[in-house]
Amino acid sequence: MAGYAAISRGRTAGRRCAGGWLGMNGRARPEIPVIAFHALGLDRHSFEPLRRCLQDGRRLVAFDLLGHGSNGDRASECLEDHVDYATERILRAADGPVHLLGHSFGGVVAALACQRIRSDGHDVISLALLATPSSGGKLYADRSDALLLNGVEPFKQSTLARWFGETPPPQWRSNIEYASKSLSSLSATAIASAWRALATFGDFSSVTSQPGAMCIAAADDLSTPPSAMSAIVDAMSENAIGSGPALKTLPKGGHLFPLTMAPDVARMLEAHWGAVEGEALLKAGGRA
Repeated sequence: MAGYAAISRGRTAGRRCAGGWLGMNGRARPEIPVIAFHALGLDRHSFEPLRRCLQDGRRLVAFDLLGHGSNGDRASECLEDHVDYATERILRAADGPVHLLGHSFGGVVAALACQRIRSDGHDVISLALLATPSSGGKLYADRSDALLLNGVEPFKQSTLARWFGETPPPQWRSNIEYASKSLSSLSATAIASAWRALATFGDFSSVTSQPGAMCIAAADDLSTPPSAMSAIVDAMSENAIGSGPALKTLPKGGHLFPLTMAPDVARMLEAHWGAVEGEALLKAGGRA
């Protein structure tokens, strides 16, 4: 069972729950919760900057992926295992409608879990993908092999350069320190297994886009550039029910823009969540 981080903000303390989720943010209001899955190499705490920037009292629930954080001893190179785990966590964390959020590899996992949950009749109000690779393939298998050959330290240094650039601004220092610590905490086997799992992913052409899908990219992302997110939009739009996913591009922020540009990302997401909730309410015969 994954761990948890109980976090307080203002007068509202974060509730604890088996499975490792971040606490309630701001005012205690019965909003539709957001369930989030982090990037490969990080952990559930990577969503703390974003959580702190949310202003609408929404609950953000973030889980450690297999092989990461409190699940460090549960590595798997089978993508299906990651999706099974995410699906189980989502269904345990919420007994009603949810928003799903995924960053990088967590976006792939969230999208596949979303597809499965929706096909079983569960209500996913929206899916937001942040800096998510558009496909798997040999690139990620090669990274796995190189990691096992060269060790974690060279992998960490190259990853930080890809995530933040060669000359990151000083205000990103705390994010870089967190990312460096998170990468160092992982075993070579855990990281390599996650790369192997991602390598087996095909692409998003098999993922049906439901209403409420959105992709966010950063213009200076060296790891997953906007063109990758555009490819996701194109692939999902071919199978869209209604309109295809929306694509938003931040002018900067690097691959870890959910941390480095948390206020901007929070505003984008809050506007999106509010809009899709309003549409759902109108379709149900209520008043937005």
